[in-house]
Amino acid sequence: MLIQFSVENYLSIKDKVTFSMLAGADKKHPSHVIDTDDKKKCLKAAVLYGANASGKSNVLNAFWYMANFVLTSHEKQLNKQTGRIPFKLDRESIGKPSSFEVIFRQNGVRYAYGFSANEAEVTEEYLYYYPNGRAAIIFERKNKDDYRFITDVDIQNSLKERNSANKLYLSTAANWNYDKVIPVFQWFASCSIICRFSRAEAYGNDAGELKDDGYRAAIAAMLQAADLGIKSLEVNEYAGKRNNLLNKSFVNAYFNVDAIHQIADGDGNTASYSLNMTEESDGTNSYFALIGIVKKVLENGELFVVDDMDSHLHPLLTRNIVALFNSNEHNPKGAQLIFTSRNTNLLDLDIFRRDQIWFTEKSENTAATDLFSLYDFSVRKDTKLEKNYLLGRFGAIPFIEDGLL
Repeated sequence: MLIQFSVENYLSIKDKVTFSMLAGADKKHPSHVIDTDDKKKCLKAAVLYGANASGKSNVLNAFWYMANFVLTSHEKQLNKQTGRIPFKLDRESIGKPSSFEVIFRQNGVRYAYGFSANEAEVTEEYLYYYPNGRAAIIFERKNKDDYRFITDVDIQNSLKERNSANKLYLSTAANWNYDKVIPVFQWFASCSIICRFSRAEAYGNDAGELKDDGYRAAIAAMLQAADLGIKSLEVNEYAGKRNNLLNKSFVNAYFNVDAIHQIADGDGNTASYSLNMTEESDGTNSYFALIGIVKKVLENGELFVVDDMDSHLHPLLTRNIVALFNSNEHNPKGAQLIFTSRNTNLLDLDIFRRDQIWFTEKSENTAATDLFSLYDFSVRKDTKLEKNYLLGRFGAIPFIEDGLL
């Protein structure tokens, strides 16, 4: 369960911004929050809005960078760069480290993990946890290789010798199966993240999983419920080369996916016809690509972070995905959804609580991203959010000059 994420000096983000999934005092939509053991409530879903180039996607890209660096930095060879991208519209920022921090709950325990890095090395790193409601240090790292250990000192001293300046100690320690950091590594591994940097070909639906009859039937039922005209799915072995297919997103290990449609003729007789998923519409493919991850995340109570989730989707389909996460019935394990959107129809207090709606805005002076929540505004229960947003009452919209063609 994500509690909050902070980032500083990365892409369009200059000063520290914090995205929080902590629920506010709003009493509306109690099913939209998750109760925790420490009496704090977290949100099941949140959406980010903002003008083009305001940085809403970069907030999610920053989270992907953090998770990806945790999961892969132990593989880095010496002197390989960290891959961080600083805020480049300020000379001082270019030379400063980028910083990332996440607070979350895993297996009922709260953790706080963060690090700072420049192009060449990790300059700071820390991991705290709260096993009894009080903060305890697992490790602290400053000035690249100045470590502090409170527990398992001998073990951790040996692990730090296996680390290097361009690697995260968390990643190295997890690779050597140090039990205190394994839950943190596993939490990052459980996050499903789709953004422009994630290089995901298929968003979780691949032919390998769809070979399972039960899984395939469940995905087909979700497609059928979405009124896409698909009655079932078939997975077939493909004898040719993968490069000959139009879309490799739905090809894995030389299998591909066909959608089965049932069509009635003028006499009322029905016949089945198959279309390869590469021949289906962009909207169908977009929904098909999402629902595999949605199903997995809801079943396991995990986090799904997705940029531009409603691309090619009808607003009602997007609304349905949001409703699944906000539901107690369909989301009993407290899965979470964070996504960016351009669909202003979702700006509705019947769909979201105020604390579930976030905005990004680019500073006129610095061109840096600012991040804020609708919860910061005094909004009446009967406020028409979409209308007020488009009128600029909350900011985070483009200001288009008159006469622009």
